[in-house]
Amino acid sequence: MRLVVATRGSRLSLLQTEELLSRIKAVEPDVQFDIKIVKTTGDLVQDKPLYKIGVKGIFEKEVNMAVLKGEAHFAVHSLKDLPSELAPGLVLAGFSKRAPPYDALVSAAGYDLESLPRGAVVGTSSVRRAEFLKAARPDVEVVPLRGNVDTRVNRILEGRYDAAVMAAAGIVRLYGNSPPVKIYPLRPEVMPPPPGQGIVVAVAREDEKWLVDLLDKASDPAAKAEALAEREFLRAVGAGCHTAVGGLARLLPAGSIEFTAGYADGGRARVVKIYGDDPVEVGRRAAALVNAFRR
Repeated sequence: MRLVVATRGSRLSLLQTEELLSRIKAVEPDVQFDIKIVKTTGDLVQDKPLYKIGVKGIFEKEVNMAVLKGEAHFAVHSLKDLPSELAPGLVLAGFSKRAPPYDALVSAAGYDLESLPRGAVVGTSSVRRAEFLKAARPDVEVVPLRGNVDTRVNRILEGRYDAAVMAAAGIVRLYGNSPPVKIYPLRPEVMPPPPGQGIVVAVAREDEKWLVDLLDKASDPAAKAEALAEREFLRAVGAGCHTAVGGLARLLPAGSIEFTAGYADGGRARVVKIYGDDPVEVGRRAAALVNAFRR
């Protein structure tokens, strides 16, 4: 069996794709893959913060279109890049084992939130990261920083920024245990990450039942449960990239879900933690609490 897989062409995207494909090979050893590289709006427009481009699904729409057109059997994405609603006819059908879901303060000097100097220049183009950082350290200067992980890391090493806030998962997947920069993980109580961060997913056509079943067999059960909770949170909270909302679900050893969610605006952050047994119900309750903060 030979399957065509659509993905973005960055080094991180290709590594994530290989990670998910290896899970599929583990349950279907005879399958072979052809990689179809798709350029997205988010890849092509690098001179604006994401929230200013004004396109929903900035990293996924063109990739998923290849699946809808029949040019690929499924697409591979970082779950955090997917909007709360997929295009009609598409479903989430495969989930990788989750990498560290946290945001991190990344620097050459090894700063944590306390040692970061007053007036330090910190890069990010995420409204969420900027607002939670301002709430924790109102004395630093937050400035835009776009580009793939390699580009942002290089700009830190060149001294253009004292630090940046980035996803820990991307750095771990690219550099393993020897990154060229120092990483200080930010607790979700301080900076709730975007829903889905650290999970790689496959998007397939809903009517391709045999493929959906195959991808489901290759899925990590814990990541799938956490993704269900966070996707419901994202749908119910109704927040886009212009809003500083974050949410993280963790499957506990006993099988219940711990959900940390928060909202930041104007230098003030509010974060809650709730528990429950049903992922969808927990995500919905967390969204209701966050929406109450935003009123």
